[in-house]
Amino acid sequence: MATLYVASTETFVGKSAVCIGLLRRMQQDGFRIGYMKPVSVSVAHTREAAIDEDAAFIRGTLGLEASLEHIAPVLITPGVVESILRGQSATYARTLRDAYLSIARDKDIVVLEGTNTWSEGALVDLTSDQVTDLLQAPTLLVTRYRSTLNVDTILSVQRYVGDRLLGVLINQIEEPHLDFVQSRVMPFLERRGIPVFGLMPRDSTLGGVTVNELLEHLGGQLIGQPAWCTRTIEALMIGAMGADASISFFRRRANKAVITGGDRSDLQLAALETSTTALVLTGNFRPSPQVLDRANERQVPIVLVPDDTLTTVDRAERLFGRVRFHQAAKLQRFADLLEASFDFDRLYDAMGMRLR
Repeated sequence: MATLYVASTETFVGKSAVCIGLLRRMQQDGFRIGYMKPVSVSVAHTREAAIDEDAAFIRGTLGLEASLEHIAPVLITPGVVESILRGQSATYARTLRDAYLSIARDKDIVVLEGTNTWSEGALVDLTSDQVTDLLQAPTLLVTRYRSTLNVDTILSVQRYVGDRLLGVLINQIEEPHLDFVQSRVMPFLERRGIPVFGLMPRDSTLGGVTVNELLEHLGGQLIGQPAWCTRTIEALMIGAMGADASISFFRRRANKAVITGGDRSDLQLAALETSTTALVLTGNFRPSPQVLDRANERQVPIVLVPDDTLTTVDRAERLFGRVRFHQAAKLQRFADLLEASFDFDRLYDAMGMRLR
């Protein structure tokens, strides 16, 4: 029986989606699969219990029979944190080990979804390296590519976990960087003994959110027709420059949301002359009649929020960074990209898995 720990060193790199994509393909290839999220710091509370929503979604999507208590056995809730800080001890390692043995029974492969960073889980003595050591699980690192600084991160992980690093999947590579990553970064990592199982380009449809989702997340007031709010926002731009430079700046991105001060009518009008899906106006300023008229003509919804621009940008970026795959279309799109980009045969060989 094989075990694979899917790790990351930062949030929002697509780790949950990678787990689903790998498990789906393994299912199709005839392997008996299991899934776990050993340690969860993202806990939602229902009337019945505390749960990890992503783990629950993956369980339902893949039709897994294991209970959620075994799939996500260690939930770091505020109550758990409080009890630890008070000096109360608990055997979380034993809880995890028992859950793993239950999940792994009669399976060919168990995929473990790691925490967001290497430090998460330290409070319960279950950081990524501690979990992989406890369960003797090789690690697939999922990382995004922004610059060559990401290579430093990959090399640091290799130095930290040694032979337990099975390889890396580089995700969310912007189009201008693809050739460089393929021709320079990938061969360099391979020479350093780090197999690169896949290079995945950034896909704007996966990272996008609807205006409705942004509106709900920001808790703003809508000006415009609800029917306009089903459109997808593919990028965020901040309007904080002089009016003269604004048009050329806003033309750089299509299907965007522009976040700017509610008193900056010049920037709002400039944004409306380009491919803008929504305007987010900060400071609870209502737009001028001229902006309202132009937004109505272009059918662009306006969202009014009370926060300042920097706070609003930070909150919006958190929503965009956290790509959600609880939609069938996004899930299928990601599966298609993974199928085209990931070397499953090489992974199977590395893990000693044989196709039936």
